[in-house]
Amino acid sequence: MQLLDFPDDVMVIVLSNLGPEDYLAFCRIQKSVYARYRQDSAYWRSNTSETFRLPISPLLAADGARWYWLYKRLKTQTQLYTWGQGTKGNLGPGRSSPMTLPHNPGRPAPPVLPRIPPIPHPSRPTPIVAPRINDSPAPATRIPPRHFPRESYMRTSSAWPTEVHVPDEVGVIADLQCGGWSTTILSSSGKLYTVGSIDSLDGINRGRASQSFEQLEYLTQSTSAVRQFSSGRRHILALTDDGEIVSWDRINAKGLKVFSKDGRDFGGKSARVAAGWNESSAYVPPVGIVFWTPLQNDHSSVELDGIHVKQHVIPGTARKQSETGVFDVLKHIVLAQFIVYITSDSKLYACSLSINDPDQLEPAHQPFEVPGYSAEGRELKDIHGQFQRFGVFTAAGEVLAGDVDYLEKCFNAVRQHPNRLQTSDDWSALTDILAARPPNVPALQHTNVIALAYGDYHYHALHADGRITSYGRDSQSCGSLGLSQPESGGRFRGLRRERVDVRSDADLLPISNLRGRQIWFEPERKDWLHWLEEQLGKPNLNIDGRSARAIFDDDPNKQAAFSEWVEQEGQHWDEGPSSVPSTEEPKDSSKSKADGAGDYANLGVYFPIAIAAAGWHSGALVLKDEDRAREIRSKWVTTGQRDAGDEQVAMPGAFEKIAAGEEYVWKRGGFPKVRLPDGFEMPGVGEPRPWRDGVPSLQDLGLDV
Repeated sequence: MQLLDFPDDVMVIVLSNLGPEDYLAFCRIQKSVYARYRQDSAYWRSNTSETFRLPISPLLAADGARWYWLYKRLKTQTQLYTWGQGTKGNLGPGRSSPMTLPHNPGRPAPPVLPRIPPIPHPSRPTPIVAPRINDSPAPATRIPPRHFPRESYMRTSSAWPTEVHVPDEVGVIADLQCGGWSTTILSSSGKLYTVGSIDSLDGINRGRASQSFEQLEYLTQSTSAVRQFSSGRRHILALTDDGEIVSWDRINAKGLKVFSKDGRDFGGKSARVAAGWNESSAYVPPVGIVFWTPLQNDHSSVELDGIHVKQHVIPGTARKQSETGVFDVLKHIVLAQFIVYITSDSKLYACSLSINDPDQLEPAHQPFEVPGYSAEGRELKDIHGQFQRFGVFTAAGEVLAGDVDYLEKCFNAVRQHPNRLQTSDDWSALTDILAARPPNVPALQHTNVIALAYGDYHYHALHADGRITSYGRDSQSCGSLGLSQPESGGRFRGLRRERVDVRSDADLLPISNLRGRQIWFEPERKDWLHWLEEQLGKPNLNIDGRSARAIFDDDPNKQAAFSEWVEQEGQHWDEGPSSVPSTEEPKDSSKSKADGAGDYANLGVYFPIAIAAAGWHSGALVLKDEDRAREIRSKWVTTGQRDAGDEQVAMPGAFEKIAAGEEYVWKRGGFPKVRLPDGFEMPGVGEPRPWRDGVPSLQDLGLDV
C-alpha cells in the first residue's frame, strides 16, 4: 500500500511529523499532491499555532490558505499598533514613521588619484590589477535614500493607529489584550509583556505604572510558558502549557498561581481562562465553568507562590456524553454582571455572578437560556464580549448583538416565571423583552467578521480580509475609534461632535452601522484627511456666503454622504489617484481582494490579524509589507517644488510625512468637488470627482427617510 493510498485521517497524523521544509518537498512530488496538501488547513493551522502560539479562531479553523500565508509572514512582518487614550502609558511608546530624503541630486565623483603599483607580500602572489579604460572622472553617482533613525516617544493619546516600540527581546508577537489601563502582549516564546498600569481604579495605581513593555514574571521560575491569556479590567490571567493558572494585578509584583480551595487544581486541567470586569474564570471540562474573585498580591510574603481561592462552579457546564454526542461549552466570556457562554448544541446561556455566601459552591441563581439567538438550522460558532456588550457569531456569517441590559431583563423574567422559562424556551408571549435585544449591526452581517473587541463605549470588528471597522462613541474625542479626531479630518469618516467643546464626545453617524468605517494605518491618509479639514476654511470654497465648513456642520446627511465618497477612495487607495469618469451604477465591491487569486498573497499592505480594546483605547497586531507600502506611497507622493523651510524630518507625529522635494498628489487638484446621491454638489474645485464604486442611492446610505 502506497503512502498516498492512506485515508485522510491517517495522512494528517503522518504529515504532522514533517517539518515545513520537508512537508513542502512532499507537496512537490505530484501536481495532485501539491493541489491537495500545499495549503492543508490541519497541517498549517497546527504548525502556526505551535510555532507562534497564535490563537485559533473557530471561524478560521478550516482556512488552510490563511494559515499557510500566516506561517510565512508572522516572523518578519508582525507589528503592534495602538490608539485612543493613554494617560497611564497604556498605548506604549510610539515609533516615528520611517523617513528618507529621496531625490538626492547626487554628489560629484571623487578626484582621480594616481595609481600606485601593488607591493608584493612575501607569502602571497602579486595581485593582478585590471587596466582602466581611461583615467577620466567617473560620472556623478546617485546616493541611495538616506534613512533617518526611528525615534520612540511617549503618548497620552492618539487618534490614529501608531506603531509601538516593542523591545527586541519580545520577538514575534502572538496575541494581545487590552485592560482598563494596560496593554499586554504574548510572545511566541510564551512570555507576557505589559505596558501601562494593570489596576488604576479611581486614578490610583496599584503597583507601578510602566511607560514601556515589561515582562510579567512568576515567583516559581519552573512554571511553564504561557499558552493563552486574558486581560480583565483590573487583572491578567494566564494559562500555561502545563495547565496552571497564574494571575497578576500589578506589573511590579510576580504572578501568583491560582489554587482551588480543596487542592492545587479545580478538579481537572483547565482548557482556557477568561478574565472579566470583576471576576476571574476558567473552563475545566470535567467540572465546568469555574469563577472566583481575582487575586491581589500585596507583597505580604515575598515567598508566596500561590493562593487558594473560594471558587464557584456554574451547574450544567461540565463536558458530558449524551445520546446525541458530546456536550461541551465552546466558549465563555465574563461581563460586568453575567457569565455568558455558548454550547455545542448551539444554545446561548447566561448566569448571574451574584453570590449570597462566599463559601457556596454554586452561584445564587441557576443559568438560563438566553432567547433570541438559537434558531432552527443556526449554528453558533463563537462569542466575544467585554464589560456591557457582546456578539455571537454564527456559521452563516451573522453577528448577533447583545448587552447586559438585555440579559438583565431576561434574568428578571426568569425569576418571575421560573417554572415556565427556566426549563423551556417559551418566550413567545414576552414580546417586550424579545424586542429589547439590541439590533444587529448591518455592517457586521455576512462581511466575514472573525473577531470583536469592546471598549467602554466603542468597539471594533476584525474581518477575515484584513479590515478593522469601528463603531460606537469616541469618549471625550480621545481617539478610541482610530478614525482621527473631528477637527483633524475625522468629520470625513463620519465622526460628529454636537458640542463645540473639543473634549466632548464624538459619535459616529448612523451610516457607519450601515456601511462600516474602516481604520486606516498609512500616515499619508492621515495627512490627506488633515489637509481636507484645513481646506474647509478657504474662501474659494464658500457658497452664497457660507463656508464649506458650515455646510458640513449644519447638515449631518450631507456629511454622511460625503464620508461615503471618502470611504470609497480609501477602499481603492492602493490603486492610486482616480482618473476614471464617474459612473452611475455601483460596482460589486463585495468580493475580497483575495477572491481572484484564491490566496492571501494580494491583500492589503497593512493586514491586521488580531484586535483588542478596553476602556478608551485599542490595539491591533498588523502584518505590514514594507515593499508594497513604498510602492503605493509613490503613487500619492511625487517630486514637487517645496521650499527648504517646508522640510519635514522624522518629527514624531509631525503633519505631512514627506521630505524636501516631495509633494502630495491630491494638493494639485484642490479640495474635491463631490456630487452627492441627491444631486447636491458639495463645495470643491473643478469638475465633480468620480465615485470609485459608483454613486450609491440614498436608500443604500440610509438617508432616504
